[in-house]
Amino acid sequence: MNFYILGSKTRRPASRKTIFVDGTHDDSFREGVDLELSHWIPNRTPDRFRADTSTEICMNFIREELTDEWDLAINNHLDVDGVLSVFTLLHPDFAQKYRTVIVEAAEMGDFWAWGEEGAQRLFQGLTLKMKALRGAKTDIRRIYEECFEEVFRLVEDAHPNVWVQTGMDALRESVDRVERGEICRTVVHPRLVHYAIPRHLAEASLIKALHIPTFNAPLSDDMWLHPQTRNRLDREKVHLVSVDTERGTYYDLWYPGYMWADTPNSWRAPGFYFSGSTNGYYYGHRPLEKAVEKLGAIEPNRGRWIIARELSPFSSITGRNYPVVVSFMGEDGSPAPSGISSDSVAEILSEAFAESHHFGLKELNR
Repeated sequence: MNFYILGSKTRRPASRKTIFVDGTHDDSFREGVDLELSHWIPNRTPDRFRADTSTEICMNFIREELTDEWDLAINNHLDVDGVLSVFTLLHPDFAQKYRTVIVEAAEMGDFWAWGEEGAQRLFQGLTLKMKALRGAKTDIRRIYEECFEEVFRLVEDAHPNVWVQTGMDALRESVDRVERGEICRTVVHPRLVHYAIPRHLAEASLIKALHIPTFNAPLSDDMWLHPQTRNRLDREKVHLVSVDTERGTYYDLWYPGYMWADTPNSWRAPGFYFSGSTNGYYYGHRPLEKAVEKLGAIEPNRGRWIIARELSPFSSITGRNYPVVVSFMGEDGSPAPSGISSDSVAEILSEAFAESHHFGLKELNR
């Protein structure tokens, strides 16, 4: 099987039967001839192959079908899940052998998910490789080719280079802060967990306490509490993250990072409504709106409790980022300390998710 990446300056190969992978198909898609294997919304992925990441969708496909009759795989963008999806179709035997590592790396890229050491090494190495090649303005198809070579090396070589190891060490330190209780984890409700970053860490670096990594960002020592750390134990929960300071407490309410995609194997938190634009959503969950109104009514500090109205994998509340859906913000549009105690905030927000375990895909498809 050959492959092509939309946007490449290289010539697109002719194809009898094409698989459009991870992104969305273009106008050349032939109904009844071509196939789409993607978790983007909307998609045409056959039900029997559906999974949370496009990489796992491709894994399901190669497990059930021979790829011989398909002669071209096409993607339209560059990220870890995209690279690993195409890689899986081109190198099915290797991909199946290392299925868990490869799928976990894709989840780390698209969802800020937890992955074990092998997946961390693969995710970090690919992300750094992509960043370097993109910075050098390398053609996107050539980036894919070099990333494929990197997959073999990263999966089979358990000794990462210093740049990969540095990111993995930062994640390990983040996990250690939770495990030793320096950052306190409290399960408030079956679908709500509270992570409290203490004052001494905020005083050491408030920027690291409040940082929200961008989509597919490499692991770095730029935050005290990585989302991958939180998702290690609480992947299918809403996360309240508080930061204690002398002037009050900063708050962000994080939804599961996977919510932007079609994820049939994961809990769907309430409130996401497809906007009609690729991977775009309106947000509206009346119980959470009521909780935010209650917080606003008792807030003693200057600022506003803000709830997201539109989201994508790249945007949310102005001044924060996806997947945060609620924050306390100052009049200047930046995060601000609230005067409400973290116990009170957690209690009020928990009311919004009392029935959340009953929600499924219905809201995604409304």
